[in-house]
Amino acid sequence: MHALLWSARKVSVSVEVACALAARLAASTSGVAASEVVSHRRSSRRVSTARQIGMYLAHTTAGLPLTKVAEYFGRDRTTAAHACRLIEDRRDDRKFDAELSELEDLLRAICGAAR
Repeated sequence: MHALLWSARKVSVSVEVACALAARLAASTSGVAASEVVSHRRSSRRVSTARQIGMYLAHTTAGLPLTKVAEYFGRDRTTAAHACRLIEDRRDDRKFDAELSELEDLLRAICGAAR
């Protein structure tokens, strides 16, 4: 019985679920639709920024490999890596860093609860 309970606690969130959560969090704070964030088409700067935040969250907070993140968001691995660098550079802005920290905490809480 204890082994069954222990294995149930170790269930992890799938790549798709973690990426979807990251995309929705990024979209909601940016005021765009989540469907736009994962769209394969070129988009406005606002949508692109939301997508970059989503990729950053999925990679750094959910701990997903860049290849999986890029695949979910319909981009190349190098594009996902570039997005992560851009968002990391923007963290020098205290306001942006505080907002991003809130998103990270939310994603950790949601993904952690599912584990």
